[in-house]
Amino acid sequence: MTTMFPHGRWLLCPSTYFDVTYEINPWMSIQRSPMPVAANQQWRMLHHTLIRLGVDVRYVDPVQGLPDLVFTANAGLVKGKQVIISRFRYPERKGEEPVFSKWFSDRGFEIHQVTKGDFEGEGDALFAGEKLFGGYGFRSDQSVYDEIAKLFQPSEMILCEMVNPRFYHLDTCFCPISDSAALFHRDAFAPESITRMEKHIELIEVPKDDAERFVCNAVVLGSDIVMPSGCDKTYDLLRKRGITCHGVELNEFLKGGGSAKCLSLKLERGLGTPDF
Repeated sequence: MTTMFPHGRWLLCPSTYFDVTYEINPWMSIQRSPMPVAANQQWRMLHHTLIRLGVDVRYVDPVQGLPDLVFTANAGLVKGKQVIISRFRYPERKGEEPVFSKWFSDRGFEIHQVTKGDFEGEGDALFAGEKLFGGYGFRSDQSVYDEIAKLFQPSEMILCEMVNPRFYHLDTCFCPISDSAALFHRDAFAPESITRMEKHIELIEVPKDDAERFVCNAVVLGSDIVMPSGCDKTYDLLRKRGITCHGVELNEFLKGGGSAKCLSLKLERGLGTPDF
């Protein structure tokens, strides 16, 4: 990281080909497809906000026929010079795997992929400091986390079972805001998982209406957080903790089942990140 870019490098994909041409989560409806002009404007506003806050944005080129490539959080999970590329559950997204694999390989990353089961990257695996929270139930398989833990050696590996199909990825309902605290939506998790999570991190419950706007799908940049607009109750919770919230309208991407965090992937975590 540099003084010019205090929040390091993040990966985005322009929304050129974003669309809803299939239905693989409850938010997606071919009859309610996003408006291209509005979606592109919203993506540019997110992009502008991240740059303004000190993010060094890197880009993967959009590919026609891969409308969900815009959701770069699902590319994989990064630590240092290593990346675990996703193995998508649905065939509609399988074409993204070689695109992301090539992008990382071309920039000097060591490429890995789980040998069995499905794993959808930072959509389902989120670090809080050195602790790693792994979501399963809809997109990623519980079994993959043994392999991921052996590779990335987190200080703790906390498994989180999700039970609400509207919150099908961990990053739609859980957001570490520091090493020791996280936003979460209670209705998304099995009760025993909440009990387990509470032993490792302070859970800050968000209001249901904000959760439905994907307020947990946020980009955390120190004391600044970029999140969907219109989530005033959660903004108030965070302001009391000294956090500045930056609301961005991203309702067109909610039609695809994503928001701010889905649209961005953290590229720098740990030592030894390659220069690229």
